[in-house]
Amino acid sequence: MKHVYVFGAGASAASANTPLGRDLVWNYPLDCGRLLPYNDNGSPDLQEENERFSNYREFLKLAASIYPEYEFLLKEWDERGDMVFDTRGILNKRLRNKRRYVDEILMMLQQNGDIKGVELVRRLIFEHLAESSIGHENLLYKRFIDRVLKSNHPGQVAILSFNFDVLLHEDFDANVYFDYLLKFDWIDDKRKKFYAQNNPIKLIKLNGSIDWGICPSCNHLHLYYPFMFKNFFDNKRCSENCGESVQPFIIIPYEPYPKMIQPLWSSAEKELKTANIVTVIGYSFPEYDRKVVNLFSRSLGMHTKLQVVDCYGRKKNEDIKRRAIIMKCKRLFPMLKQEIDIHLDGFQCYLNNHTT
Repeated sequence: MKHVYVFGAGASAASANTPLGRDLVWNYPLDCGRLLPYNDNGSPDLQEENERFSNYREFLKLAASIYPEYEFLLKEWDERGDMVFDTRGILNKRLRNKRRYVDEILMMLQQNGDIKGVELVRRLIFEHLAESSIGHENLLYKRFIDRVLKSNHPGQVAILSFNFDVLLHEDFDANVYFDYLLKFDWIDDKRKKFYAQNNPIKLIKLNGSIDWGICPSCNHLHLYYPFMFKNFFDNKRCSENCGESVQPFIIIPYEPYPKMIQPLWSSAEKELKTANIVTVIGYSFPEYDRKVVNLFSRSLGMHTKLQVVDCYGRKKNEDIKRRAIIMKCKRLFPMLKQEIDIHLDGFQCYLNNHTT
């Protein structure tokens, strides 16, 4: 039996509190505020905080230039004083459901040809993901390795991930290794010890990964140790003679996919076509992500068993949510003939109930 697991942002949020799509970048100060420094008298160091989140202020300024209704945010940010931990109150209360996905802002920046703006948002995406999970134990991915991957032959399981984060990484103690299926021109010595060793499991990251670096000059790919921090790429240079600064290789929406990542989509299609079971965790097949929807449409077979793992806390309306998911899946993938298996108790309960 071939089993393919598909991970979206909801899986990482459940495992280590990384941001969901609507919170990405917007919640950066809130999620990483515990990292702020303090003065000797115990009060927050506002000067250093402003320096640390200077990119975030530029993002607010950028968002307001595209959407004038956000102009108040920059003023409130600058005047927040010692309310350094009240970013939820400053930003979230007044935005509520009016906050735009950072994907939409990126689309507007690209349409306007604002390269510097795109790079600013890309940098903030990296900073937010690299630091938001610090201090969290990441128990669910560890349990997934222990309860699911250890009990399967590497050839009988594969993983598709739409996440940039590196929460799911090799576990030397568990004797579980991954292969990104890319040819890296340079690999960190610490990573060489265990990357893609000893019958690795295919981990196909279709949107890139924050532990991948790319040289904008020669397109050489670099693979780093999977423990990232905010300034990780500040002094990273290409290993070739060009000496260019290496950038995190994360593919933001609406930009063309580099040629070197196209084979990953072919590999993903092959894995889905040969899968008996496909389990989707924390990913909702959003309508705007047509490339992914088309991938599954041409890959799933009529006898593929589709499982959807979501988190829905309101028991009263659980049947409504279940029916909505089933209707959406049947509309997107009408070829499926087997009953769609829905789990609404989240990633943790799915693992608790998993039997090998």
